[in-house]
Amino acid sequence: MIRVPPPPVNPLTFERAIAIRCTPARLFEFHRDTRNAQQVSPGTKFLSVDGSFPLNAGDVFTIKFIQLPIPVPVTWQFLVEAIEQDRAIIDVALRAPFPYWRHEHRFEPIDDETTRLIDRVTFTPPLGPIGRVGNRVVGRAMMARLFDARQRATKALLEAADL
Repeated sequence: MIRVPPPPVNPLTFERAIAIRCTPARLFEFHRDTRNAQQVSPGTKFLSVDGSFPLNAGDVFTIKFIQLPIPVPVTWQFLVEAIEQDRAIIDVALRAPFPYWRHEHRFEPIDDETTRLIDRVTFTPPLGPIGRVGNRVVGRAMMARLFDARQRATKALLEAADL
């Protein structure tokens, strides 16, 4: 039986969005294959991506990587909590450095040719109260750099593919 961590009482949230010239269906299918993360994650060295792709609700997948500048391998395991065709993929960490991590990948049509990619993360930082202070001091800025870089790389890749 898969044990999903319960939502925390006072979670933190983080959100980033970007407009990408592609259809929601194209963006959705790109995100259903977690192996694509390797193409859009600068500063990350992927050691393995295991699972069944394309992802479906209830699937479990595992990613092992090194996130520079910290040269230590980290393993995350996720459960695909929900999939809304061409609209959203929501995953929850079963194993991660964070006590709670829920990531919503949302795909909102702007017009016939453009989609807004929204990454919304609900999380609890590690190390309790110290982690909350660390999140305010450096964690939020690190997450912003990471997600901004991933979204820009996704935009460049998918817009180049549509030429």
